[in-house]
Amino acid sequence: MEYGKYIIKEVRGIEVAIMFSHLISHCDIGTKGEGRGKIISAGFFGASAAPTEEDDKDIDVGVWGKSITLKIESRPEDAALIKRVLRPSEKC
Repeated sequence: MEYGKYIIKEVRGIEVAIMFSHLISHCDIGTKGEGRGKIISAGFFGASAAPTEEDDKDIDVGVWGKSITLKIESRPEDAALIKRVLRPSEKC
């Protein structure tokens, strides 16, 4: 399974996920000033297929670790934010 890096930022009161290649440092993405949102968490993520009877196209997202350059850790709830970006609901 390939993996990537992510940052969760709070923008206008909403937490949003920013995902990018594992070859890029967290600080290259997340340090352009607080005007672009407050950094909430950062770490690594992976996604894999996880079909269920209710949803044969479902995916599973896992998060782990921390950003050494930003000195901030991942949180379990970050997986749901990333999944919303990778597989948005049909209501969008």
